[in-house]
Amino acid sequence: MNYYITHQRQAYIDARGYTILTACPGSGKTTSIVKKLLTVSHFCEKHYGRHTGFVCMSFTNKACDELKHKYQEMHNEKLTFPNEVLTIDSFIMQYVVLPFWYLCDACKKKPIVVNEKEILERIYYRKVLINGIWQQHLIMALRPYCKIFYKKNPSLITREKTSFKWNHDIVTNKNEIAYCKEAFKYRLEKGFITSSDALWIACDILQHHQNIGKALVTRFPYIIVDEAQDNSELHFEFFKLLKRAGLQNLEFVGDICQSIYGFNNARPELLQNMMSEEEWNVLPLSECWRSNQRIIDLYSKLKSTTVPAITSHKVEDKGIPIIVYKYDDGNVREIIRNFYHVCDDNDLSKRIILARGIDKCKELSGVNDVNFKYWKTEKPLPYLIIDAVFAFASDDMNSAFRKVRLVLAELMIGDNPDKRREFMHEIEHNLDWNTKIFGFIKQIPSFSLSFKEWSEQTCTLLKEYWKLKEKPVFVPYQRQKGYKMKEMANVPVEQYHQSNDKNSEYHKSIDTIHAVKGATFDAVLLFLSSDSRGQSISLNDFPDNGIEVMTESQRMIYVACSRASQFLALAIPRSIKDEKIRRALSGIDIDIRNINLQGELTFTD
Repeated sequence: MNYYITHQRQAYIDARGYTILTACPGSGKTTSIVKKLLTVSHFCEKHYGRHTGFVCMSFTNKACDELKHKYQEMHNEKLTFPNEVLTIDSFIMQYVVLPFWYLCDACKKKPIVVNEKEILERIYYRKVLINGIWQQHLIMALRPYCKIFYKKNPSLITREKTSFKWNHDIVTNKNEIAYCKEAFKYRLEKGFITSSDALWIACDILQHHQNIGKALVTRFPYIIVDEAQDNSELHFEFFKLLKRAGLQNLEFVGDICQSIYGFNNARPELLQNMMSEEEWNVLPLSECWRSNQRIIDLYSKLKSTTVPAITSHKVEDKGIPIIVYKYDDGNVREIIRNFYHVCDDNDLSKRIILARGIDKCKELSGVNDVNFKYWKTEKPLPYLIIDAVFAFASDDMNSAFRKVRLVLAELMIGDNPDKRREFMHEIEHNLDWNTKIFGFIKQIPSFSLSFKEWSEQTCTLLKEYWKLKEKPVFVPYQRQKGYKMKEMANVPVEQYHQSNDKNSEYHKSIDTIHAVKGATFDAVLLFLSSDSRGQSISLNDFPDNGIEVMTESQRMIYVACSRASQFLALAIPRSIKDEKIRRALSGIDIDIRNINLQGELTFTD
């Protein structure tokens, strides 16, 4: 693997102590980390001993796999003990929560992480036999809060450093705070926790047992945190507690302009504030090895003025104009065809169409009702299986396997939450079980089948493959407003859930911005909405003047546009006037294209 040393890259490789690396899109951040890791491993061995090493953390298994793969490719050796590359969630669970959970007063049983809302909901109910009929009743601890319970689902409660949040909003009402305390307490006592709960538990343990923090720092005297802009307040608190325990080498690597996980409590402003603190050595990577300067200039209109100017570095510009398509309900497919045509004419094989949110992607793909549910959701087995297929196709094996384990716990154990938790613990790292799960996912029927056919064949597969005593049943809704459910039984599953088959007309050709973060494409087509209400992103998000603090919508557009190396296109509702487009993108040379229902092009000078 070729790696070119520049002044900025060398400064980062040589840095030790407390470092913040601000890396622009396409700067070679991941490769620079990998280049440094070998040097860091020697540094740890020399200064801290042979059995010490670094831990490099990121947020996704995919990112960690990329780091490991590039390390082996660059250094011709595998990452081995005493060094680690793993997700922050995995580090927290493996080195703090699982070995020391009993030191947290709130924990009464060895916990297991369950992030699925539908699964978490069920722990708050108990089955009661009344007149010979089993009925679900709310647990005793939450009965005083019945009215709140049905408005604020307890699965969406998270605990912060000094507060509770529900669905990411801080809870201020006293009665609702009491409800959150009871729901959170019960969840931890039963051993079913979310990733957010695990982080809180880890902070609680380090806060009250500093010897554990000191042991971690002794084992890992050098910590590098990738994608640090996505850290939550509790993440920063966790690393602050490690610093208090004696950690002398801590690096945060990221880009505040690319923080798009506000829904997961990301706090990029906390990293931005740290940059002004004297103890931190702040270094830039502002040379972009991905995009031509014209594309950089467009997405730079959105970036914070506190971030260094970005320059294109050794990127050949093919001169493809930045296109603004004007779309309506009738010409989306024609716009996509034109986008592909431009790509083909310029030999751009790696291209992607992006939108904010799964619902918008489905809408653009031709799904009429993005909220349609065929099966009942009380037991979300078919939805877990579908999620597993898509996770598997995206190489997110951990998520795919976890979804299937949840299905198996439901089918083999039943409603007892304690037994389900024990079962999940038992099979999680069992090679035989995981090998069999791999084989099962490969045999899941095609989504080209109708809902009825897919249900039948998948339930048959479950019974025969896992040797179940009874064949499971996926129960469809009998009534859905606006639908004849008997007719919907014959509709292909992929029409509402898309397809993992590239030959299908319903193949997932349109993806979310979150799904491609970190990726590089030859060409990107980004669909914008008419305004920025709710979760929408639009031309309104382009600021008139420079800004210091970006909104999440601005960061979303920034991330999407910065994936493109040679060709960037925006699709904007036809109702938006050309003058507004040119004003928002002032200083950028653009072609505005109208495509009518017959697929004919008109150009605006």
